[in-house]
Amino acid sequence: MEQALQVIQWYRWRWQIEQLFALLKRVGLDLESTRLESVKAIERLTILALMVTLRLLQLNVGRTDETLSASVACSDPQQQCLRHLMPRLQGRTQKQQNPFPPCSLPWATWLIARLGGWSGYRSQSPPGIRTLSQGLKKFEAIFEGWSLAQDSFVCT
Repeated sequence: MEQALQVIQWYRWRWQIEQLFALLKRVGLDLESTRLESVKAIERLTILALMVTLRLLQLNVGRTDETLSASVACSDPQQQCLRHLMPRLQGRTQKQQNPFPPCSLPWATWLIARLGGWSGYRSQSPPGIRTLSQGLKKFEAIFEGWSLAQDSFVCT
């Protein structure tokens, strides 16, 4: 019995690894189409791609686990930015309100999925990796601008 449980656990890990590589390849970041030739440059690109891929997997896996904090995938400033975006991303009806506790990982995933084009309805299938990837790209751009706007600087 114990051996069977171990094999099942290994298979679960294998599925996560398969998703990781699918995201790195054509499904997500298309790492295979790089034209870089230097080993160092390819290593750096792979590390950056792994960081993004890991974040996408965290959002995907944790999209319903309300015990997980948004800090798993988002920094405190990013969570603050998401709080500011939330009124714009939620719909007018109760069915399009973010149902998750603020600052939980599913709360952040719901908002990022909305940025990726997901409708937010519970009757719709949950957001997939592609939707989360599009939402995360859009969120990163929004966050960059939001961060710049938070800095108080003087132009002369």
